[in-house]
Amino acid sequence: MMKISMRWATIIGSILLVWGANLIIIPSSYFNSQHILLRHSRDIMANISDLTMEQSYNHLYKARSAANLTKLLLSSRVVTHESAVGFGALEHYFFDQLATYPHLAGIYFGTPDGDFFYVNRDNSRIKNGFRTKVIKHGPKGRTCKLTWRDSNYKILARANDPSDTYDPRQRPWYRKAIRKNHIVWTDPYIFFTSQRPGITIAGPSYNAQGHLQGVVGVDIDIAELSTFIGKLRVGKSGEAFMLNRNGDVIAYHDIKRLIVHTGPSGATHLASVDELDNPVITKAFASVKWHYDKDGNMQLLKPLFTSFLCKGKRYTAMFTPFADKKLPWIIGVYIPDDDYLGEIKHSRKLNIVYTVLLSGIASLLAMAFARAITRPVVALQEAARAIEKNDMAPTIMADSIFQEIQETADGFARMQKSIIDYRQELEEREKLHAAITSTANDAIILIDQDDNISYWNPAAEKIFGFSSKTVMGTNIFKTIMSPDDEVEERGASLRAHIQRLNDSGLAFEFMAVNAQGTKIPIEFSAAHLTIKGRQHEVVVIRDISERKRHEKVKKDLVNDLHDGIGGNLTNIKLLAEMNAARTTDEENRRVLENIAAVCQDSMLEIRNYMDILDGREINWPSWLADLRQYCFKTMEAHGIGFEMHHVLNPKACRPSSLLAMNMFKIIREGLTNIIKHAQADKVRLTIIIDGETLRLNLVDDGGADAGDIERNRHGRGILSMRARCRDLGGELSLKAENGLNIEIIIPLKAGSEHLVCRQEDV
Repeated sequence: MMKISMRWATIIGSILLVWGANLIIIPSSYFNSQHILLRHSRDIMANISDLTMEQSYNHLYKARSAANLTKLLLSSRVVTHESAVGFGALEHYFFDQLATYPHLAGIYFGTPDGDFFYVNRDNSRIKNGFRTKVIKHGPKGRTCKLTWRDSNYKILARANDPSDTYDPRQRPWYRKAIRKNHIVWTDPYIFFTSQRPGITIAGPSYNAQGHLQGVVGVDIDIAELSTFIGKLRVGKSGEAFMLNRNGDVIAYHDIKRLIVHTGPSGATHLASVDELDNPVITKAFASVKWHYDKDGNMQLLKPLFTSFLCKGKRYTAMFTPFADKKLPWIIGVYIPDDDYLGEIKHSRKLNIVYTVLLSGIASLLAMAFARAITRPVVALQEAARAIEKNDMAPTIMADSIFQEIQETADGFARMQKSIIDYRQELEEREKLHAAITSTANDAIILIDQDDNISYWNPAAEKIFGFSSKTVMGTNIFKTIMSPDDEVEERGASLRAHIQRLNDSGLAFEFMAVNAQGTKIPIEFSAAHLTIKGRQHEVVVIRDISERKRHEKVKKDLVNDLHDGIGGNLTNIKLLAEMNAARTTDEENRRVLENIAAVCQDSMLEIRNYMDILDGREINWPSWLADLRQYCFKTMEAHGIGFEMHHVLNPKACRPSSLLAMNMFKIIREGLTNIIKHAQADKVRLTIIIDGETLRLNLVDDGGADAGDIERNRHGRGILSMRARCRDLGGELSLKAENGLNIEIIIPLKAGSEHLVCRQEDV
């Protein structure tokens, strides 16, 4: 049998394979690709239109909730402006709504007199801030007051703006709401204050006599749609945009072009297609034979494709209407034909050239193939010699089609990478430890087994005033203790403390001195470390001067509460009880008894706050006993029977002062609701504390039904109780069981801020 050279067989086979494949594939590929890409371009535009429409619906779903909010504003009777109190309540209400609904840009109220009340998001002074704008017309003329607040409603700044010319009665949202006399959506326009495009949902508000009080408006910023459209990739150089049916452009990748300034007064409006300064969009719009209704708005019932020329280039465009008739918007997309056909035309020419070039390259590759078999083996040999000399710099370049050679090369590469990574990790750890110790606020000191200092970080220099160079090799206790102290004796005592604290995470406090001889209270902790067979201690010292000062302030405040306010309330309570016992006038007696009861409640509140301030320990049995006594006296004073049952897991962690106080307030609010509204004869309180949860049921026999529950659900008392439950991470629910059953479940987890667990508790 004739033998042939593997080298020439590889070369000839490679050339035949390349030529045959190109002669078959190139012609058919060109025509198929042209047809597919033409169809694909339309699919791209349709998909982009669908994606844009879906994003718009998702964004404007917020508008639907805003419409419901507007209805709530109209029916809640908070829209009043007759007094300062009314304005304050209105501001609080608007502020709460913006905090609850983050998708709203602002809420405002305009009156027929031109008064205007506006609360909007404002980041000019602080992130997540708010701004209130109040325009009033009074005897002294027109005033415009601005107030900036943070997210906690704290006032940051106030200002007057006499140059403000805003008149709500001239705005589209006000006029349309008055004309339609119901909740309306405005066409997109430029917001006066933020100078950003948006829409407004507005509705008129009337008093009981049917007179117009004003119009409530809710702003929804739609600039996000322009941001979304700007991120869309439409071919290589295509674009998407959105039109209102009146011809205004409402979304475009360059949002600055949407805003057109007219006249010296600085008035603005949304740009039309011609004002957008985009000749391609202008041509695309002009290429369509639009149909208009009697109001001059474009009519488009289904997606429309169009083709046009602009500056010698052909484009394909698509216009798609929104399916929801409430949104009279149209999505436009255009793509240059060259984006998807130009490459094919250019590729057809290049393929012929490539065929010739690839044939030559294939020949060269075939000749190099034989040498490529031995090259990985040589590379592995060189890399192994370099590693043997501890030289990790050379990279193993071994890429073989043979499995055995490649697996060996990969194993060498992994071994080399592991060694390099380990060395790099050691270097990074060293840098990290150096950065941590040099930037830490606490003093970090390394001492040897003779208590001599071998490391002294910058924080130690700041706390004690000694430089690192000065203290190196000195005894730590002689350095940070006063010469007046018995250093040897106290140093031995502290060394014993260190041995006990080692690696425990605990700390102890004592008085140290700095370089100036000033005594400073410090917190001292230590951890054991072995370096090259020798024992060392890592000492962490914290300056607790500020903490001690705060503890003294809290202690003084507790004493003031107890001796001052608490003493006065006790005297008032005793005087009220004495006079109630002496008086014969029934009405005076009831008043005095109420005064005594209020004093008792206030004293209990003060005691709760004192427990929080001085960190006094609270346990479940004492808390339950105090709660039983308070509830019994409260209900007895109103002629309502009371019984209380509880189940307590003896292993449950102690409650924090905050948890105990908030639970007391929740129960007190529930009893107040029963006294005022339930007309009950008997109340039962059940509390189960099983270590994992606190379950509370407050049941009365007032005969509440499902309708009562629905009314109570939105009552101020229930809302307050529910808010406190949420603050504690719990839930509140209402049930009708021959009366109202308020059920509260609070999760109790060891280590949470609501519990205080000793080691023996856990």
